[in-house]
Amino acid sequence: MRTIARDIFWLALLATAALLQSGCAHSANTADIQSRENIYLIGQDLDAIRGYYDSKCCEAPDGTTAYLTLYNLLDAKLNYGGLGVDKKLKPTSSEVGWGSGPVSAWKSASEFEGEYLAIGLSITEQYEKNGLKRIVAGEFDREIVHLAAFAKATDRTVLLRIGYEFDGRWNAGYDNPARFVAAWQRIVDQMRANGATNVRYVWQASTSPIDDILDRRHDNITQWYPGNAYVDWVGASWFVRPDEMPTSPLATYKPSTARALMDEVLAFARARQKPVMVAELSPQGFDLQRHTRRFISPLWDGPSGNGSQAVTNEQIWDLWFQPFLDYLTVNDDAIDAIAYINVNWDSQPMWTAPYANGYWGDTRLEVNPVINARWNAAISDWRNAGKTKKAGDR
Repeated sequence: MRTIARDIFWLALLATAALLQSGCAHSANTADIQSRENIYLIGQDLDAIRGYYDSKCCEAPDGTTAYLTLYNLLDAKLNYGGLGVDKKLKPTSSEVGWGSGPVSAWKSASEFEGEYLAIGLSITEQYEKNGLKRIVAGEFDREIVHLAAFAKATDRTVLLRIGYEFDGRWNAGYDNPARFVAAWQRIVDQMRANGATNVRYVWQASTSPIDDILDRRHDNITQWYPGNAYVDWVGASWFVRPDEMPTSPLATYKPSTARALMDEVLAFARARQKPVMVAELSPQGFDLQRHTRRFISPLWDGPSGNGSQAVTNEQIWDLWFQPFLDYLTVNDDAIDAIAYINVNWDSQPMWTAPYANGYWGDTRLEVNPVINARWNAAISDWRNAGKTKKAGDR
C-alpha cells in the first residue's frame, strides 16, 4: 500500500490560503481531457473489484470506483464516509458497508493498479435533512477540505461524480435543481480552492426509463446543469437494453427508451465539448453464472426477481452486451470512459430478495468464461481505437 506524507493535510490548508490570496479564477479542465485514450474502469465495491483482479480473467482496467457520502467524511464511526483515511489522512484498516459491499476509497486507490479513481459522492438528503441547503451555507466545508486533501494524497486522477444520477427519483433532495446546482458549485469551488488539481468533475444523469415512469414525465436535465466552468465530464448510467420498453401493466406512462435518453445526454455533451463517461454500466436482470434472466421491476416487466428464464451465452451477449458495444462504437467520438459494475448483486443485502430495489442478478465477468472472453476482446479493441483517436488528435 502506498503511504501518505503526514503533513499533506496542512499543506492543503496552506495551498488554500495561497490560492485565496491570489484570487485566481477557475474553469473546467476541458482542454486537457479532449485528447485521451479510452478509459476502462471496474467497480463498484471492494469485494467485486478484488474478485475481478484475483481471477486474473479479464482485461486490466485503467482504474477502479468507490462510493462516499459527503456528510460523514469526518465521522470515524462510519469509516469517514467510506473514505478509508482518518482526519489526519492516516489509512484505516476498516471497510464500511451500506449493504452493498465493503467500501474504502483509499483501498480502491492503493490496492490496485491504474491511473484513475472514480468516486461517486452522495449528497442525498435521505438521512441528512436539508443537506443541500446546509452544503450551500458552508456547514460541510470541513468535509470538502478533507476530501480535497484525500484526492491530492492519491496518485490518481480522481473522477468525482457529485450527486450522481441527479435526475433519479430515488435521490432525495435532488428534486430541487436550483439547490442541487448551488451545492455542486460550492463543492467544486472548495475543492479547487484547496488545490485539488487532479480532480475532474463528472455530472451524471440517470438515463433511466424507469425514472420517467416514476415521474410520469421526461425530465429536462439542463435544469440541473451547474455550468461549463464547473463540469469536466458528462456522465450517464446504462442498465436496461437500449430499445427495450416496459411490458408491465403498472407502467401506465410510456417512457423514452434508454437509447433515446443516452442520445440526449450525448447531444448535450457534444454541444458543450465535454467527454462522456458511462459511469455505471451493468446488465441488469441477468445472472451470468446461472444463465438466467429475471424480471427487473413491477414497473418495468414484472415482480422483481420473478419470471426466471434460461438464456444461453449467445442470448446474453446478443440481448445486452452487443447492443451496448455497438452503441459505444457508433459514438466513439463522444464516449471516452466506461465503468463496468462487476458484482454478484444477489449476494448483497441492499439488492437481494425480496428485491425492494429491483432485481439486478450476477454480473461478474469472471464467472462466465465465454462472455468474459468476448468482452475482453471487445474492450481491448475499443481501447486500441482510443489510442488511435488520441494520436490523431495531436
